Amino acid sequence: MVFVTLFTRLENVHLLKDVGMIPYILHRDHGVESIVVSARNEEDYPYIRNEVKGLKLQFLKKHPVSPMIAGMKYVWKNAEKIDVLNVYHLNLSSFLYLLIYKLRKKPSGKGYLKLDMDLKGYKRLFMKNPVGLIKRLTMWLADVISVETTVLSQKLKIKYGRKVLYIPNGFYAAEPARNFNKENIILTVGALGTYAKATDTLLRAFAGAAAGNDWKLELVGPIAQDFKPFIRDFMSRHEDLKDRIHFTGEIRDKEKLAEIYRRAKIFVLPSRSESFGIVLLEAAANGDFLITTTGVPAGRDIYNDGKFGFIVPPDDIPALSGSFVRLMNSSADWDSRAREIADYAWHDFRWEPIVAKLYEVLNR
Repeated sequence: MVFVTLFTRLENVHLLKDVGMIPYILHRDHGVESIVVSARNEEDYPYIRNEVKGLKLQFLKKHPVSPMIAGMKYVWKNAEKIDVLNVYHLNLSSFLYLLIYKLRKKPSGKGYLKLDMDLKGYKRLFMKNPVGLIKRLTMWLADVISVETTVLSQKLKIKYGRKVLYIPNGFYAAEPARNFNKENIILTVGALGTYAKATDTLLRAFAGAAAGNDWKLELVGPIAQDFKPFIRDFMSRHEDLKDRIHFTGEIRDKEKLAEIYRRAKIFVLPSRSESFGIVLLEAAANGDFLITTTGVPAGRDIYNDGKFGFIVPPDDIPALSGSFVRLMNSSADWDSRAREIADYAWHDFRWEPIVAKLYEVLNR
């Protein structure tokens, strides 16, 4: 099988996310010839040498107008050699790639659309305008469609039937995490200060729960420039918290980031909207108790019916703050709980069994 992922915005970091891990595991575990095709967006892609060794990268010839046009030319020229063409998102480029592939592919070829869809994206699918029409035509052109959460897979199956699969995002690890050193830390990881991530809600909720305890808040990730005045104003009004709130900046070293996950007792993703939230898996894999919102539909799949997490409404500061207080006052054995959470993530959300399920469908 020749499996081609056409993703023109590829950066090195994507190779350890679904864009790279799905074709890599297909190659490593199932003997698939996997190729990721993209414009060259970075000078070097170091993960290709070790972390996803054996995965092939092909770079499109630079086009003066748009890399999408280069992608269309690639599909036109190579469609007959491709057994599975994998594209991402409901957008114009996916529509055009799948349309050209359908016209040029061999009879057994399959177009695989990975949606990376959130609740807002689901609503946009049914808009009664040209954009909605393109989205629905893209769904029709795809032979296999996967979505990352059960709530959206159930909704989409009503309309599109068996070609819709529930394929969650996963994480990759050689063995389940075991060595925990849990501290009174609440952790978040992401693009801090963007509207979707609701970092403002998190800071206010922590301030509401911080009295009478020694818990700390660690925030990992780049900070949006227009959010920095909010931070300065917040910290000036909460000087008592200046030693308990720590902005680390972005951490690219995976082992260093894993160490922070392993130290935290609680991981919070307060987002107003997410298609999945891969950081939830990274946190669970390292034994963190999860708190997220109804704007993150994957939360309901990962938190194991409330055993390993809480879900609150977006922007509900009292509810989020109350969840912190409840856990701060918990008498639970945090290391024992961490092992249980990590084992659950290992058995249910590793890339290997997830990709095996996908391979079975693609190979029919």
